[in-house]
Amino acid sequence: MEHYYTAYTKTINNIPYYFVKKYSRYTELQNTPAILESYGMHVDFNSACDIAAIHDVELKQQLFKEAAPGLVYGQRLSATIARPLLSKKLRIERVDNKISLVTKFSGIKKIITAKIPNWRLLPHS
Repeated sequence: MEHYYTAYTKTINNIPYYFVKKYSRYTELQNTPAILESYGMHVDFNSACDIAAIHDVELKQQLFKEAAPGLVYGQRLSATIARPLLSKKLRIERVDNKISLVTKFSGIKKIITAKIPNWRLLPHS
């Protein structure tokens, strides 16, 4: 039996994720497919490897080169990919670990909410 590994990146909802997979292959048996033993998916490469139960540092470096060629091991992929600028009035921000669409009026909403907490519940005419 031997193990082999694959690693790649995929962008989901404008957030790049690392995918790491660990397979087992029985070489003593003819024409048998490889079995997926474990896999990990995360925005951080090391977290994806931990989920997939891969702990060897040299193997992690090799898989990182396969997943993100041209980047240095340990560098975050999401920091290198620019977020699209939608317009001068809209931008994308990460708020509470979630992607949010922010307008230039968000600051005004925060000020109003601080002074009048239930302003959205007031009747409008």
